[in-house]
Amino acid sequence: MRATAASALFVAGALALLTAVGLGWWRQGVRLAGSHLAFESVHRGWSFPARIFSDQVPLTEPAERLVEEAKARGYRERCPGPRAGEYCAKTGTVVPRAGAALEPLLLGWIVGPDAEIREHLPLEEAPRHLVDAIIAAEDRGFREHPGVDFAGLIRAALTNARRGGYAQGGSTLSMQVVRAFSGRRERALVRKLREAVMALAVDRSLGKDGVLQAYLDIPYLGQRGGLSICGFQAAARHYFGKDARELDLAEAATLAAILPAPGRFAPDGHPREARQRRDRLLLAMAKLQGYEVSAALRRPVRTVPPAPLEERHPAFLSAARAWLFERLPEQQIHGAGLVVSVGIDLRAQRVTEELFKQTTREFDRRVTPSPQPLQSAGVLLDLETGRLLALWGGAGLTATGFNRATQAFRQAGSAFKPLVYALAFGQPPLEDGSPRFTASSLEPNAPRVFHTEQGDWRPRNAGYEYTPTASLADGLIWSRNIATASLLERLGGPRALVDFAHTFGFSLERLPAEMGLALGQGEVTVLQMAQLAAAIGNGGWRVEGTPVVQVVDQRGRELLSPPARGPQVLSNSAAALTRELMRQVIAAGTGGAAARGLDGAPGYHGPAIGKTGTTDEERDVWFVGATPRLAAAVWLGRDEPESLGHSASELAAPLWGWWMRRLALRGPADGFADEVELAHRWICASTGRLAGPACRPLRAPFLPGSEPKARCGLPHPELHEAEGEGLEAPAPGRELAPMDGG
Repeated sequence: MRATAASALFVAGALALLTAVGLGWWRQGVRLAGSHLAFESVHRGWSFPARIFSDQVPLTEPAERLVEEAKARGYRERCPGPRAGEYCAKTGTVVPRAGAALEPLLLGWIVGPDAEIREHLPLEEAPRHLVDAIIAAEDRGFREHPGVDFAGLIRAALTNARRGGYAQGGSTLSMQVVRAFSGRRERALVRKLREAVMALAVDRSLGKDGVLQAYLDIPYLGQRGGLSICGFQAAARHYFGKDARELDLAEAATLAAILPAPGRFAPDGHPREARQRRDRLLLAMAKLQGYEVSAALRRPVRTVPPAPLEERHPAFLSAARAWLFERLPEQQIHGAGLVVSVGIDLRAQRVTEELFKQTTREFDRRVTPSPQPLQSAGVLLDLETGRLLALWGGAGLTATGFNRATQAFRQAGSAFKPLVYALAFGQPPLEDGSPRFTASSLEPNAPRVFHTEQGDWRPRNAGYEYTPTASLADGLIWSRNIATASLLERLGGPRALVDFAHTFGFSLERLPAEMGLALGQGEVTVLQMAQLAAAIGNGGWRVEGTPVVQVVDQRGRELLSPPARGPQVLSNSAAALTRELMRQVIAAGTGGAAARGLDGAPGYHGPAIGKTGTTDEERDVWFVGATPRLAAAVWLGRDEPESLGHSASELAAPLWGWWMRRLALRGPADGFADEVELAHRWICASTGRLAGPACRPLRAPFLPGSEPKARCGLPHPELHEAEGEGLEAPAPGRELAPMDGG
């Protein structure tokens, strides 16, 4: 009795344990199926690379851009009367393949460490004959069994026992899906039992269509160099150069037939073996499913060379990749099949690549010789939204390489100075309501010593040109170092400038709280400088300079969208005053070559603002600026900083002007949109008064009512460094007394 009871307890315990284990496997199968079909699991065997596309292009864009975009998409030229998928360059007419816009264009992939090329194929869009071919090849009882073909397992076990090894598996499609989801491949009885229980769970939870949906994306079907071709969508493109939705019966049967061993039966490398297996499968489909296969049997197995994996415009792809990896988990980017839309303007990108490559090569022959090649970088943004339209990250850049436009931090030199003046113009008004600073406010501009926390500092003006004082207009238009540093001193010193710059998107850790920051001793990227130009040009609104327009996963869920225009970081009036002075940088100051051009090649003649920047020993040269629709920054230098022997006015300014000239079709003929009314006066550069006959006149902007009233009558002898020693300059901000009769 006791033995019988003990045996019963043992059996009951064993059954309970087996039941618990089985329930655990069942739940695990349900969880695996759910997470994988929600694209929340990523691993070898279930890895969907991200794909990067250009955004669709509305037909309201300029004709020249539409034609360029159509050519990139493989549209054919037909004049007159283009039809869908065609264009006429003479008339600028483009007819989309579908809809009212040009479709997105694949630019590149982000493939993960598993090196799998896989694309999702929705079951409802897969050809019926492809699904039937898979069932006939892999699991003929698929529609009848509950996820496990028990009779098939018994047959496989007998076959394996008879042959003394593992010769037949008996796996159903549901079991193959479980194997792919779990990643387990060991040939052991426990694994087979677990797989069977989980297959029952998966078949029950997903249904037959759910199992088929998963299987369409799973199997390994070929090799392309170091990349595995997985799933029927990727295989259709690889072998036949077409979407899986377009596969005919013979092609679909070929793909299903090679499933057991793509390495031995791949149709591109082994067409004879592939045809033999295809024909056997076609005959089975005729017998089991009623297909008419005579025409398919007569067809030879023909493949097309696979198109190269797209990697258009690597500098832009590099920027998009970096933007994504800053915001999404690496596993999700590499494996969740993200569809990434970017804001590239293909015409602007082509112009940028051609111009920067050619000009940099020509300039390299002019600058101080060096074993290092001259490098350059440029960023083009939409002025209002900050959307990245085009980018040049340097010669030899790949999609995964170091991008000099977005990742290189270099000193900005005087290109940083507009921030100092914007900070001044944004100061609260005086008690009587008048501006605290105007374009005619004065700062010392003679050699002087600044007593700082880091020690005494003696900046110099470029060309050793000094005057007792300089107006703010002169300080920015002609890039006066001492006047700019004196202005920052009045504004509270470098800490105030660091905090202010951070609101525009500059990196705090790269901006030293030192007086030299006023002259651009902080480290910045070309992208950050383009963002600064955009904010000044658009009325004071911060932009992010994002390359990505949208990120959508395989279920159509939007994961990331571009940030809306950022907060207002500069008042409309401060932005307008800074912008108008930067307009004069081109019209009458250090940036004249942006409009004038170089060597007989004219620059940009439309409305524009800008600022040059040249660092110590001419190691880095910059030009940053904007037109009414575009903001752009240009940098030239060497990776290991060395003297170029030329200033920004000789290199960066003309390059910027040529760039804007070639992109002029994007800019309207009017000017910058502005809500601020300004008055303009010709003032004396050094006294800030209305210009007299002996003055060096500058056209300066003012808020109405703040214009100078007195006229300058001083003789203005030139002051050079030797003469300036010991000269007593006015206290910072002190205005000269009005002159009688002015």
